[in-house]
Amino acid sequence: MNRDQAVIAIDIVVPYTGAELLCAIWAEEEQEIDFYGDHAAAARCTTAFAAMELMRCLSRTMPTIPIRIVEASAEGGFTIALHIADPLRTDEAFVLERSGEGVVITGTGRAGVLYGAYELLRIQGWRWYAPGAGGEIVPQPSRQLILPNDRIVGKASMDLGRGFDFEYVSMESNTFFLWMARNRLNVTAYRPATAAFCRKLGMVFKVGGHIFEPLLDTDRVLPSGRTIWEQSPQWYGLPANGVRSKEEALRTQFCVSQPDLIDYLGGALVRRLQKDWREADRIDLWGFDTWGHACMCPSCQRLGNSADQLLHFVAGIRGIVNLAMERGHLHHPVRLIVCGYEGTGTLVGPQRSVPEVITAAGDMVVYYPINRCYEHDMEAAGCSANQRYHAALLSWCEHQTALPIVIGEYYNVSKFEDLPLLFTTRLAHDIPAYYRMGVRGITYMHVPLVNWGMRTLTQLLYAQLSWDAKTDMDNFLQEYFSNWYGPHASAMREACSLIEQGWSGIADWRAWKKDSVLSLLLAWNGARPDQPLAVSDHFSHQAADAVKSGRMSVALLEQALRLIHSALDADKAVHPQQQPTGWKVALNPVDARSQAFTELQYELRLGEDRRLLLYGIDTLQLQVEFVEYYKALFMGEQTDADSSWHRIESIADRMDTYFVPIGYEQPGAGIESKAGLTRSQLRELIRRCRNWRHLQAQSEVQRQG
Repeated sequence: MNRDQAVIAIDIVVPYTGAELLCAIWAEEEQEIDFYGDHAAAARCTTAFAAMELMRCLSRTMPTIPIRIVEASAEGGFTIALHIADPLRTDEAFVLERSGEGVVITGTGRAGVLYGAYELLRIQGWRWYAPGAGGEIVPQPSRQLILPNDRIVGKASMDLGRGFDFEYVSMESNTFFLWMARNRLNVTAYRPATAAFCRKLGMVFKVGGHIFEPLLDTDRVLPSGRTIWEQSPQWYGLPANGVRSKEEALRTQFCVSQPDLIDYLGGALVRRLQKDWREADRIDLWGFDTWGHACMCPSCQRLGNSADQLLHFVAGIRGIVNLAMERGHLHHPVRLIVCGYEGTGTLVGPQRSVPEVITAAGDMVVYYPINRCYEHDMEAAGCSANQRYHAALLSWCEHQTALPIVIGEYYNVSKFEDLPLLFTTRLAHDIPAYYRMGVRGITYMHVPLVNWGMRTLTQLLYAQLSWDAKTDMDNFLQEYFSNWYGPHASAMREACSLIEQGWSGIADWRAWKKDSVLSLLLAWNGARPDQPLAVSDHFSHQAADAVKSGRMSVALLEQALRLIHSALDADKAVHPQQQPTGWKVALNPVDARSQAFTELQYELRLGEDRRLLLYGIDTLQLQVEFVEYYKALFMGEQTDADSSWHRIESIADRMDTYFVPIGYEQPGAGIESKAGLTRSQLRELIRRCRNWRHLQAQSEVQRQG
């Protein structure tokens, strides 16, 4: 329970000499700090930043109350005292409790004091739903400070870390990272321009991934002057046919039983940790993305299954990293992360025990169910896809004491192309289920940095459940829709429910698996097919059922769109009755960007929802029409095929008139902005179909001539 307390002034206690004058400077001095070598300066910086966040927010909602920074509490005044129990740690746990005429926020480590400050602001009604000022929910002004009656102990459910896989080099944003910290997410990618800022926020850096492909490029030249293939062809995995070839070398997992290969890759990793990965805390070590083609040599087979082989390899790498650490060649300890993933053949857990060297270092496994079904819970017994993933995850959970488990989800996987998807029910069911199974960390691929639209709910719910897997969902959702959409809350809650229902079969439409509709269409040459479209069992393996399901989904999305249109119309009708506030003439670009028109907040949010949904409807309609077209061609129903084709051309033309930002170049830095049609991934198929239809038309003319 909380209670209101009237205050006449607030002192924020930052326990460092000179805090009254220097706190604002300390809060921004992260670029000058070695966060691993100077723990005292690091603690002071994070504490000062927490104090400035408190002052910034409380000054806005308590504008008539004097608020100041002090270095020690004064007699009789109301204080918010900030304290870090152990400056050597970034631990995010905290305690918030009453003390005399004030409150004390004690962070177990640096991140904890910051999270405790945000918790006090959250109690006042502050929320950070999206990055930037437009994503803030600001409580009404008051002279009352809301204080907890009881001691609050904050500790994450997913205490191994909560964050994202930032695969692309250009994915970085101070605004986004601040949103992460305010929502208690703490694992990010190392990026030089934002690294110090993230360290101040108590974050840990995770890098790596599919790093071995370039290191084992067959044409890579070794110090001997010979290529890897010329010097060490045995490093490449032995295919099932028993014949290694240069052309197919990277399509089979590399041979982990080669000691000199482990030395080569371990040495390359250490050199990278000494240079551009010097600040990294965690390293993802993923094998080749070969979708199950393991090395079949006798030595590898004797190591156990694919997961056992991976652990043998990582144990060798761990030994090399440990030796480099002992010799003082590395800046700080790092944790290695193995990958439980079907693309690398390691979906199922090991059959043998985890090597002791891995357990002693605190290394982890991240489990990626890339083709999971989002229509059903991960624990759903009747879903063939999720049954397989659930059983495989349990096989890793058997080793969770020796090898802690992180779950890797895919709420915006590359095949989803930033579609307006919602996973509210799945998040509410699956994250608590993961927690019950023993999972203690979470990450997801690939978080969008802009244009969230209705996906704001996904990012927010992901953050909340990662912190507290036992969140009261009814209260959370009621508060979210009320805060974010105001008078349109009821309509938008219904719209979001319709959107979630409409996209429930997204994995069967667009996942990486071979029987998703998108995969099947992309494998088609565009000519009249000689076999039916082999859609998944969720569509009863029938193209007609896929079309029926798709049309029902489009209808749900269109119903949601009508609700958004109605909300927009209602919102616009209010503004002629109001005088604008906060308006001024901008003197420069910075001034223009800082303009905040609070009266337009709902219009802006609804408008972004609408834009994203229009793109989503177009994309799904295009796929449905392609399935209809394919089916009609296969059945020889030319009239129906022609009708479907005309609809395909119409939708494609419409999708080619707008952009869907923003994408990222890979590898290397850079961004890209593609047309809606390009992002559908069906542009090339349209060209193939057009070519075939043109040839058929020419043949018909020649036949009749």
